[in-house]
Amino acid sequence: MTTGILLAVAIIGATTLITAAVGLPFLIMARNGQRLLATGIPAQAVVESMADTHMTVNDQPVVSFGLVVQPVEGPAYRVVHRQTLPRVPMGLVVPGAVLPVKVDAARPDRVRIDWASWRPIAH
Repeated sequence: MTTGILLAVAIIGATTLITAAVGLPFLIMARNGQRLLATGIPAQAVVESMADTHMTVNDQPVVSFGLVVQPVEGPAYRVVHRQTLPRVPMGLVVPGAVLPVKVDAARPDRVRIDWASWRPIAH
């Protein structure tokens, strides 16, 4: 009986460690993304390319975006950024689309698409 309890505790411990190792990076990225949306510098970015990463988070696809970021001050620059693409704008966000982003003041290569501020442009 003691061996069975030890085995159960070992399995539960290993499962907890694996779950933490896999889930913790996603929690950190989500927290950093929320912080950047709250404190980042507003800018616009033009979508140059999009690629499916074959991952989903909360049933939303994670997309690798090739963006040209145009800050309010300074020259435009390119970044590659991975973020979820909500289902609502999915068919409207294509290369050439202009998206609102927040830029990290200390690391301009870190951006976050501000989906809450995004509005499609009528043509």
